[in-house]
Amino acid sequence: MKKKHNNHGFAKLLALLIVIAFIYVTNSNQDTKVPDRPLSPDQKKALKKEKDRKARRVTSAQKIPDSVYKDTLPNDELAGILDSRRKVIYYVYPASCDEANLFLEDFEKLMKSYPELKSYYIYHPDPQQDYATIVYCSKLGAKDCVQNYLFQNCSNNMCIINPYKKQILKISAKNYRMAFDKVYQYKNW
Repeated sequence: MKKKHNNHGFAKLLALLIVIAFIYVTNSNQDTKVPDRPLSPDQKKALKKEKDRKARRVTSAQKIPDSVYKDTLPNDELAGILDSRRKVIYYVYPASCDEANLFLEDFEKLMKSYPELKSYYIYHPDPQQDYATIVYCSKLGAKDCVQNYLFQNCSNNMCIINPYKKQILKISAKNYRMAFDKVYQYKNW
């Protein structure tokens, strides 16, 4: 009987050693997140980067100034962009420019090949007869209405306007493929 008792005690000791070894290995592994151990600065940076990526935060986006909202009346041209339910792809360009027309033709072909983008974006190309387009703000004395703001920011760029976040993102209008890739990348922004 003594041997059975000793074997039972030995089994308990062995189980205790296995548990202690498991805890030691788990706590010594730097990739394992243990609730009672604070994260290292590198782990904090990696965690923040992952959260930002998941949130699709666009660091190059700019806030649309409050003055644009104050100076824009509902009957202003392009006023609907500010309160759209979807993001808006806006591009103002000279209608007589062959390069801009070729860019848009190729860009539109890509947009048509991804019909799901219609649920994320409203596509608004804005051809102008010349660069001397006159902007009229309906509010007397206003100079910051949405049309003026968009002409100033999007005349050499394609822009994505996110009305919900009140932000604008400028995209280079030199390469249609790169512009489309950005549009596709930021669909969840």
